[in-house]
Amino acid sequence: HAHLVCPAGHLAALPDLPDPGEFARLRSCAEVHAKLAAAGRGETNYALPNASYPNNLLRNVARGAAAGGYALVLDIDMVPSRGLRPAFLALLGAPGGIPGPTGVFVLPAFEIQEGLRPPGTKQELLAMYQAGEARGFYAELCPRCQAPTDYPRWLGLPPAGTLSVTYTVAWRDPWEPFYLGPAAAPTFDERFRQYGFNRISQACELHVAGYEFWVLNEAFVVHKGFKLPSDFHPQKDAENRRNRELFRQFKQDLKAKYPSSPRRC
Repeated sequence: HAHLVCPAGHLAALPDLPDPGEFARLRSCAEVHAKLAAAGRGETNYALPNASYPNNLLRNVARGAAAGGYALVLDIDMVPSRGLRPAFLALLGAPGGIPGPTGVFVLPAFEIQEGLRPPGTKQELLAMYQAGEARGFYAELCPRCQAPTDYPRWLGLPPAGTLSVTYTVAWRDPWEPFYLGPAAAPTFDERFRQYGFNRISQACELHVAGYEFWVLNEAFVVHKGFKLPSDFHPQKDAENRRNRELFRQFKQDLKAKYPSSPRRC
């Protein structure tokens, strides 16, 4: 499903007011993308003149519309491993598949060289990793942001025929895991816009709310292209500073929201 979100203070250019059902008649994602491209002005989503990019609002809209009890929230340039959905459903139905009452299922994140076909299986990922064609997500920009995943441990696990939880990780700052989470998990804080702290704030709240982080043995996600400092828009550092201040306030808000929790960010 495709969902459109428009700023409340601006008249939306899409859908066309005389024809509000125009998107409902589109038959594929390709047609939706073509329609949006035809109406666009060639601007990047982080450089719009009349709106701050509401990434967390968009995540909540997508998650709220997802069918089923679990959802995987990914950025548009990330791809999950092949066969994740049926394998995960089998895990949920297996005796002992869910280790505890409250947790999320972590998918280790990697990035691959631009132009390469994303690996579908862990065996393919390992081959690319050993060839230097794949590496941990944010390996160059912020290795601490994914370090708790424990890449050496995950990469060294023996091959398995079925998907399962292989170990549990204690959350620590500044970990930003990608995960399959239940519908009841806290939503993303929509005060965070543009670049910085939009995903870590939600991971932080999961931790404070008592969620565990269960790492899956065979599943993963891949970013297309190595993340490089030159990839970012010019305002990135200023946006990051503003959101860092908001994150400090957010952590204080969590103390009031979860007064009995012994966990902190």
